[in-house]
Amino acid sequence: MRTRRIAAVAAAAALVLGGCSSGSEDKPKASKETTAPAGFDVPPGVKLTSGGTKLDEGKAATVVHQVGDRAASAVTVRVLKVKKGSIKDFRFFSLDAETRRSTPYYVTVKVRNDGPAGLGGAALPLFVRDDSNTQLPANDIVGTFKPCPRSTLPKSFLPAASARLCLVYLVPKGRSLVSVDLQTGAAKDAITWRP
Repeated sequence: MRTRRIAAVAAAAALVLGGCSSGSEDKPKASKETTAPAGFDVPPGVKLTSGGTKLDEGKAATVVHQVGDRAASAVTVRVLKVKKGSIKDFRFFSLDAETRRSTPYYVTVKVRNDGPAGLGGAALPLFVRDDSNTQLPANDIVGTFKPCPRSTLPKSFLPAASARLCLVYLVPKGRSLVSVDLQTGAAKDAITWRP
């Protein structure tokens, strides 16, 4: 997995950029199974989405999100909108020359905690994939960023709670965003939304 990071600071804000590549053009076939971690009981009435499912914007997927060893809960995620931004939105950030040539995308999602655990403050394993088959994580922004204000779940996110998040991704120059990937397990089982 290839990783690169850039830190940028301005007016109490910080930005981190990273990228991961699968390293292979051939993708293994998705399992199409709806597996949960060992010992996890899916709440009554909740149906997990099969691994490898491809969805349109606005459609929902339900997965088990495990945050380290501390909590696991079923969550329903809906990608509402993928919006192309402008690098001018980052004029108050210190960016290197390569990052200044990238294209920002703002991904708006709605998340519901289906239980049984609280997931307060957790980040979702949502990535974007570009046309070079590189998977890019969301950029961490500390402080206020008006075009895309909230990237993590609220501090209290108990069962039945919902939240609307906006995640920032910087896609390198010359590449295009092809999907938003929700990856809670193996890459081949990621659930993808095509904008």
